[in-house]
Amino acid sequence: MLVAVLAVVVIVLVVLAFQRTRGGAPVEQSPRPIPSFSPTPDVTPSPTATPAALPIAAPGAEERFLSVGSGALWRATAGACGETAPLLERSTDDGRTWNDVTPRYLGIGQILSLNAFAGTEAQLVALMGADCEVQGLRTFTQGRFWEPNDDVLAGATYVLPDGAEVVTPSGSVETPCTHAWGARAVAGTVGLICDGTAFVREGSAWEPAGRDVVAIAASADGLGTAALDGDCDGLMVTAEATPVCVASAASARPAAITLSGTDILLWAGDTITREPAP
Repeated sequence: MLVAVLAVVVIVLVVLAFQRTRGGAPVEQSPRPIPSFSPTPDVTPSPTATPAALPIAAPGAEERFLSVGSGALWRATAGACGETAPLLERSTDDGRTWNDVTPRYLGIGQILSLNAFAGTEAQLVALMGADCEVQGLRTFTQGRFWEPNDDVLAGATYVLPDGAEVVTPSGSVETPCTHAWGARAVAGTVGLICDGTAFVREGSAWEPAGRDVVAIAASADGLGTAALDGDCDGLMVTAEATPVCVASAASARPAAITLSGTDILLWAGDTITREPAP
């Protein structure tokens, strides 16, 4: 009897031991590393900075004017009334030689505009006399004699000496900067230069028409410009939106340009250059 009881006890102990082994605490396992994902950076190309416009100051007394008629070229250096005398010259051999035709006997102090007319003649707006009065002048003798002309003054476009206002046949207009210069006008196109930027009048507003500009010319189709350009060793001249590098200009400043038929005339340094308009 005792043996039977002991056998039962042994069997029970074996079963309990087996159950403890299967239902015991789980074996600890080392935690697996959690994968990490680094986001791919959003690589956006840095925009190329636009080079700043060159600081091209108004030339003041050294401002140049150039105009062409069918029988003569006319050029002038503005001067400064009461300080620096202006110079007006005329050429009949396409700029190889020049004659001084400045009307000093009339007391001319500063030239504000210059335009050829009637083939061999010219007209201009200038500050005259000790009071620097604005007058229009015209010659009918190829520059030998000049006389005041109110019609010339009424039809002219020019910047007043302070650079803050441009006078046109339809009235005065505020300029887009405080020291504008180089005003040119033909057939409704009015342009000027402010700190190296060319502007053209569109309706009642000034619109940019070129940068790093040292001279402009007006035509019925818009503005022609002469500008500094990194791709040109001289001046880049643009008319009708097609640029031409005039290397002989050697980036000379001040300068003046004018349009003559299908040609562009550039006065830079001591040279008049004629380039076919592209």
